[in-house]
Amino acid sequence: MIRETKNLDALINKIGYEIVEEIKSKGRDKTKYKNEIEKALGVLSNDGVYAFYVYVKSKKVNDVFLEKIKPITSVIPEVPFQNGNWQKFFENLSENLQSLLFFREILEKILIYARYHAKALGD
Repeated sequence: MIRETKNLDALINKIGYEIVEEIKSKGRDKTKYKNEIEKALGVLSNDGVYAFYVYVKSKKVNDVFLEKIKPITSVIPEVPFQNGNWQKFFENLSENLQSLLFFREILEKILIYARYHAKALGD
């Protein structure tokens, strides 16, 4: 997907929108997932990228929050995402400060855009 979109901000917006579109399909769990956008953003902002990963995994919302951010892993060529191994990706990401901070900024924007898309849906 990264090759289709040359503008990073457009990709970030698209992923934020796709997160909310996926949440809309969750039926009874829709409210839970919408609330997790705020909470995941708070964890990311306060505790960092790895804490975000552990949080979404522990809340069992990684099916949306991790799967939808997969395309941005290719924006960080220094840290390859291999075989769907999120644990290894986040461990390797923490070894490169510039990549870590860049990824955090991108992820934060995705969650902010997702929050606004979710608010536009209403209840």
